[in-house]
Amino acid sequence: MRKTLHDLTAPAKDARSFDKWFFGLPKHTQDKLRDSGVLPYREMVQPRHVFEINPNHKAWATTDNVEPRIETDSFISREHVGRVLKHFIDTLSHTNEMKVRRYIELTRWALEMPGCLSAPEIAKMYGCTKQAVHKKANAIRIAADPQCFGGFVTDQTPLASIKGPATTPRGRRIA
Repeated sequence: MRKTLHDLTAPAKDARSFDKWFFGLPKHTQDKLRDSGVLPYREMVQPRHVFEINPNHKAWATTDNVEPRIETDSFISREHVGRVLKHFIDTLSHTNEMKVRRYIELTRWALEMPGCLSAPEIAKMYGCTKQAVHKKANAIRIAADPQCFGGFVTDQTPLASIKGPATTPRGRRIA
């Protein structure tokens, strides 16, 4: 039977011999071995309080359950999930990390969520043109499943109306 990498059942003599060999290697070789998962015995985590579990023990056979488990078949509406998602993304947008905030704002705008910034404001955050923001947003819309998003009341065109790859007015494919 082949021994595993972290076999702590090796005889003490073999463990000492391996550790002596391991620490006799150059530092960069030791680091390569550690990266691949090979550790000296003295650095391996020793198991503490390991007890064998007997599957036929009488404790596993009892059915004395003080609190019965109650399962519900409640339904979460699409509108409720939409509201929760909107509040979650709104909360994320209050970060001080500019890279995260600008991506969240771009995603909010691409998914046509209420309260999103305008395209010129997002373009200013990215330091690019409004047209580049439109291309990034179209790439996000193409990657997003329109059936996943709903329940957002907006005055914009709903995401579900976007079908297939986004194109420019001249018919060129974006992304």
